[in-house]
Amino acid sequence: MSKHKLTWAIACVALALLMAFSAAYAGDPARTGTAAGEQVLIPVGARDLAMSGSNLAFSSGLDAIYWNPGGLSGMHHNAMAGVSTMQIFGDINVNYLALGFKMGKFGYLGLSLKSLDFGDIDETTNQFIDGTGATYSPSYMTGGLTYSQRLTDAIFVGATAKIISERVPRASATAFAFDVGIQYHNLGGFNGFSMGLVVKNIGTNMQYSGSAFLSPTPDGSNYVERPTASHQLPGAVELGLGYKYNFNETNSVVLNGNFGNNNFGNDDYKLGLEYGYSDLVFLRGGYKFLNDVDSEDVLNKWTLGVGLHYKWLTFDYTYRDSEFFDGENLFQLTFGF
Repeated sequence: MSKHKLTWAIACVALALLMAFSAAYAGDPARTGTAAGEQVLIPVGARDLAMSGSNLAFSSGLDAIYWNPGGLSGMHHNAMAGVSTMQIFGDINVNYLALGFKMGKFGYLGLSLKSLDFGDIDETTNQFIDGTGATYSPSYMTGGLTYSQRLTDAIFVGATAKIISERVPRASATAFAFDVGIQYHNLGGFNGFSMGLVVKNIGTNMQYSGSAFLSPTPDGSNYVERPTASHQLPGAVELGLGYKYNFNETNSVVLNGNFGNNNFGNDDYKLGLEYGYSDLVFLRGGYKFLNDVDSEDVLNKWTLGVGLHYKWLTFDYTYRDSEFFDGENLFQLTFGF
């Protein structure tokens, strides 16, 4: 099969997958807040977040592990490492570590770990409602293994296998999930025009268990575990289009638009813009709309960011507004080798 035919075949398969998953995971606002493992929705990757997450078509390198695993093939180094931190509501810190490796003809491999730091929380009981004097800290983590490959110069594909773990004293839950993504660059032969498609968080349900759910039998001779509810992960299907235009050798702009179909909430629309100067300084902005939701009821609407790149080192900063809490600041350092 020629590259041209392969390109169109993959594009048709991608659109068919989008329609199939959209039907299975249609947006359902009535289910908002009922999913498990919603830590997977906390974004990482400062560049793409600065464009509100609309950058599915051009997401590349380590940022792509979260946004579109197909874009990991866009790495410009043989190996990369990135660390980031962001404080969200309730003084919760979101810490992230990602590694990427070029494996020759085998493709590209990525490793990632996202951890939430809740700080120390006072322990309370029925007997000591004001606190026992002890503290505890929940452990919420998402670990991922990503594989990406360039099928052609224009088509990048990738998948991430994730383990989602949540632990509190005497109780825990674990789930497994997959993200699958594709990027098609120079769509239809139009230079600079690209498409991205990703299916996220398709996996097992989460169900808590542990000694916290033990109850004594009626005769007091033994303990039995009370069953807990099992809940799905917040799956989503996203389709993004992007256009990159180079004014000259030093000035460029990227425009992005994205549609997200969420099975535990309203569908969303995202817009993003990036201006780059001499591959050294980048200015970014983004905005998100939720379908059938008033603007004042959207938790995070707009984002702004800046990036500084010099040879093997990149620094990215993103500010994300929050309607009901303080704004969030994401700082990220990325190293290329």
